[in-house]
Amino acid sequence: MNYWFCPHIDRYICFNRNNISCCTVGNNTKEQSILFIKDYYNGEDIDWDKFFEERAKIKEDFRNGKHLANCENCSFLLFDDWDNINVKREFKYVQFSHWLRCNSNCIYCENHIPSARSLTDCEPETYNSVPILESLIQKGYVTKNTIVDFAGGEPTIYYKFNELLKLLIDLKHSKTLIHTNAIFYNKTIEEGLKKGLVNICISVDAGSQRMHEKVKGVISYNKVWSHINKYTKVKNPFKSNYIALKYIIIPGLNDSEEEILLFIQKSYKAAADILYLNVDNNVYINIHDEERLMKIFKRVVELSEYFISVCKKYNIPVKLEYNVLYA
Repeated sequence: MNYWFCPHIDRYICFNRNNISCCTVGNNTKEQSILFIKDYYNGEDIDWDKFFEERAKIKEDFRNGKHLANCENCSFLLFDDWDNINVKREFKYVQFSHWLRCNSNCIYCENHIPSARSLTDCEPETYNSVPILESLIQKGYVTKNTIVDFAGGEPTIYYKFNELLKLLIDLKHSKTLIHTNAIFYNKTIEEGLKKGLVNICISVDAGSQRMHEKVKGVISYNKVWSHINKYTKVKNPFKSNYIALKYIIIPGLNDSEEEILLFIQKSYKAAADILYLNVDNNVYINIHDEERLMKIFKRVVELSEYFISVCKKYNIPVKLEYNVLYA
């Protein structure tokens, strides 16, 4: 039977600093009313039987036309035959995003702990997620088909990151994704790239050094591109894993053809596998003037078309990752 439902609610889970959510990338509702699985969470054991029973109840409600208020007008809702989708207790996507410390100060990020350049000068470290991942693997809820995503904050400075990643590498898990700023070079990531088991997405967000410093809030341009080149050189060319470089459009700052062209040229020279284009989600959340929004997204469309055309010239695959409703 076909009905409206959401793959995130069904088989996605995100471990945040203080809670667990199923809207792993946020949602597209104007109110941003994310559905939480558990609030006030700090690494405690989870009753997985209860979790899957609750998912089944929500699914049944959607089947009967009773939608959650949190999901109203969210573009992630899909009309499909959900009775025959995700019938097993197996996650499609697991994200660890509970580490908010970062060694950059990106202009579009409101969640990180800005003083985190020192690992000793902040509030206490977050909970240990290694037992969580071990439990999910042992119970068969994380399988070779599950995307395991590390976000943050800067995940490579999370005190358990290498242990988590090594656990997945030892299992030969090939759907691991790491979002990093590449300010630090990580040897465990290098190992995963060599074995074809790790994918990384590096947000560069600029072509020139001057713009990179404006967007990232730290001086790291040369270091980042040096590490990108090191990663692409060690990646096994005969494996299907990838190194993606991302450009997040920030209206009024890096929204120019010149910056995009420089970014694509440097990405081509570094032998990146794919380029992502995104838009600063704060635009959608914080700007309520409809006329101004439409002007911004008209410009986004223009830059997207330019981005795609230049990437075609350099034969680089492109993925548009807009997390905004209008774009």
